[in-house]
Amino acid sequence: MKDMTKGNPMKLILAFAIPVLLGNVFQQFYTMADTMMVGRILGVNALAAMGASTSLANLIIGFASGIAMGSSIMIAQYYGAKDEEGMRHACAGCVRFCILSTIVMTIVALLIKRPSLKLLQTPDSIIDMADGYLFILYGGLCITMLYNMFASMLRAIGDSKTPLYFLIIASISNVILDYLFIAIFSWGIAGAGIATVIAQMLSVVLCFLYIKRRYPIFIIKKKDFHVEKAIYHRQISMGISMGLMNSIVSLGTVILQSAVNSLGESVIAAQTAARKIVEMFMQPLISIAIADTTFVSQNLGAAQYQRIREGMKKSIVIALIWVIIVILISYTCIDVLITLLVDASQKEVISLSAFYTRVMSLFYFVLAILFIYRNGLQGLGNGKIPIVSSTIEMITKTAATFLLIPYTGYLGVALAEPIAWCFMAPVLCIFFYKDIRKREQILSENSKQS
Repeated sequence: MKDMTKGNPMKLILAFAIPVLLGNVFQQFYTMADTMMVGRILGVNALAAMGASTSLANLIIGFASGIAMGSSIMIAQYYGAKDEEGMRHACAGCVRFCILSTIVMTIVALLIKRPSLKLLQTPDSIIDMADGYLFILYGGLCITMLYNMFASMLRAIGDSKTPLYFLIIASISNVILDYLFIAIFSWGIAGAGIATVIAQMLSVVLCFLYIKRRYPIFIIKKKDFHVEKAIYHRQISMGISMGLMNSIVSLGTVILQSAVNSLGESVIAAQTAARKIVEMFMQPLISIAIADTTFVSQNLGAAQYQRIREGMKKSIVIALIWVIIVILISYTCIDVLITLLVDASQKEVISLSAFYTRVMSLFYFVLAILFIYRNGLQGLGNGKIPIVSSTIEMITKTAATFLLIPYTGYLGVALAEPIAWCFMAPVLCIFFYKDIRKREQILSENSKQS
């Protein structure tokens, strides 16, 4: 367990964020292993099929991950307040909500996968491959939810290292299984999906065994499920809020993908390769934001508002350093990274991917502000503003997609998301500090009365 209410905020945030980052990088590593195997062994069409289905998969998986993370925020708040009974109740509520929501999401996702692919103008030449890939990923949604639930519980009490260790094992397993299923068994794109699900299952089993042995506070009993409705409803609200936040943003990406699909297989393949690299570059920013959620939640429980302010400022400094590094990489050696995913003979695909990555890198600092303050608001228990901001971001991204792409082509694809980031980041900053000031005033008034 890691108490984030004491000590140097920058050191604590870094110490928490680095294992999360490494875990996310390894998670990206095995999705890149899928991409590499598919792109280099199965060819451009298979890579395009993976790209056409990935945005849809992320829409559902992002919602599931958000539910797990959001419903665990109260665990962090109770931990910061040193309330063990509250922690057990929050843990029980998290388990119940995650299980019920997974059942519903799996059924819905499997029913809408084929119509969704058609709605996104997925080319007939790749739609069957994309449909099969989605079937496997959606079928394993329960595995994804369980891992995110266990990892979120551990992170809520400041343990971000353990999920990392299990993800490393899962990532290595995924690479081995990828090669086995794709190169040797010739299972095609389905082999990549099966490898991912099996690897995630391994990390779930390891997480469960570790929690059972190391953290008895998470061993919930029947009585722990008897929670006040107001508390449980608040937990559901936080889970749905973060789930919607993730999926609404992903919905904008799905709409963007539909526009990309209309540009042909080569552009789809280029976008698929570029997104893998872009998502890897985003991981440090996402990890800092995740660390901030726990940092803010624990310090909110301890009513240390000035400390929350200090932690957010330090997070921005860390993010700025990373953004400078990414820009340097993007404008010096990005082509080398792309050729790891795409055969060197695919000149058009490589050129388009490099262009997209370079344009995006110029806006990462704005994205860092957006991530940090949106997660900070979630840590404060303010779920409404992040949902509204995500909705506006999605609308802005959609508008930019349809207004720019018909006239500017692939440049419009590269600019659609950054335009939305620039629109929303300042708004989130304003609402975050407005919320903090309001809480400080309430605390000050209560202190005077007592």
